[in-house]
Amino acid sequence: MKRTNTKLALYAILPVLGLGLLAGTTTASAHGFPMANLTPQEIATKQSTMFEAQANLIGATVAEVKAAWAQGKSLEQLATEKGVTKEVLKTKMEAQRKAQLTTQLQALVSQGVITQAQADQRLSFVTTQATTNAGKGKMKRGMMGGRAMGGFGRFGF
Repeated sequence: MKRTNTKLALYAILPVLGLGLLAGTTTASAHGFPMANLTPQEIATKQSTMFEAQANLIGATVAEVKAAWAQGKSLEQLATEKGVTKEVLKTKMEAQRKAQLTTQLQALVSQGVITQAQADQRLSFVTTQATTNAGKGKMKRGMMGGRAMGGFGRFGF
């Protein structure tokens, strides 16, 4: 009798687990690949823009950045090869991110999505978080404030 109850419980749980796994894969696919819903042209444009920004950041050519990316090198490795120290790269990346965020926030203000005060507050928050968490390996993110995936090495794009 005990074995039958165990089998029944197992059979009752399996469909629930299956649904949970299915829901998990749906969530992962929706959030795990940020370029999944883009057209091929949009993907190409984003990737080209990233290559250009990285080349400008470290004083390389776009061709050098593409070659390093294809070889699986990190941006830091390529920067080192180009004579850019880790500290200089970090400073340049922080300035680039702040400029991009400022541009994005100004677009939101000009379109009436947020106020200038909200934009200023967000910029202050992100800047404080970056300073507070510097050297800790990761930045705490508040409500979708993290850097969009699109880095140089690990994820391929």
